Amino acid sequence: MKKNRYITAIFLTLSCMVLARSAEVTDTQTHRSLLSSDKASSTFEDQLLTQFPSSVGSKIAPAFPGFHSVVKGTEIIFLSDDLSILIKGEVVQLKDGKSLTASLANANKPLLDITKLDLKDAIEFGLGSKVVYVFTDPDCPYCKQLEFELKKLSDTKVYIFLFPLISLHPNARMVAEAIWCAPDPKNAWRDYLLNGVKPKPATCTNPIDRNLAIGQQFQIQGTPTIIFADGSFIPGVVPALRIQAKLDSLQLVKVGASK
Repeated sequence: MKKNRYITAIFLTLSCMVLARSAEVTDTQTHRSLLSSDKASSTFEDQLLTQFPSSVGSKIAPAFPGFHSVVKGTEIIFLSDDLSILIKGEVVQLKDGKSLTASLANANKPLLDITKLDLKDAIEFGLGSKVVYVFTDPDCPYCKQLEFELKKLSDTKVYIFLFPLISLHPNARMVAEAIWCAPDPKNAWRDYLLNGVKPKPATCTNPIDRNLAIGQQFQIQGTPTIIFADGSFIPGVVPALRIQAKLDSLQLVKVGASK
């Protein structure tokens, strides 16, 4: 609702501003003169903040000729330099097919607070100086694909948080509980995802409800979701090389900060 009010407020104000300018400006030459005067007296950001106080805290940057991007939270809009045109939605650069909207969304993803993760609620794999956390559903086909990629990681500890999405996979909760309650949860997890060996039905005290709750706090809407030590995350299946590259870059930053 807040996002909608933010966009609506800007849109309505812009509409009123355009109508007011249309009434006041009687010819193109005068209009251009006014715009030139505006630009000379203040920057785009100054004008935006003056006319739309709700944009305070936004990330503002040139986007493409004649337009700036305005990012606030997960909301992304594009405004013309004279504040007369607003674009909300997918903006694609035709020369290479790159989505400017998606690029901004990726660059401005909110970081997750990994201190909220209780590692006792996860199945731990591997040894290493690097760490990655994965929210995953045992019956999710993409999670099974990712498991093969996770096995390829080097010098990395992987924490698997069971996150069954029963709206998509009705039996996932039962399977997740059986895996957690198995004598060897690690083997039960890998056997099921990599080899298709079903775990024996079992119930016990388990962390699944807590995992679902923290996933809701993190606004995780699909599986798998890969979370890194800096709180950044990647939804979906990605190759091991990409995960490893991210882990290595975080390691370099950590080493550099310790010097």
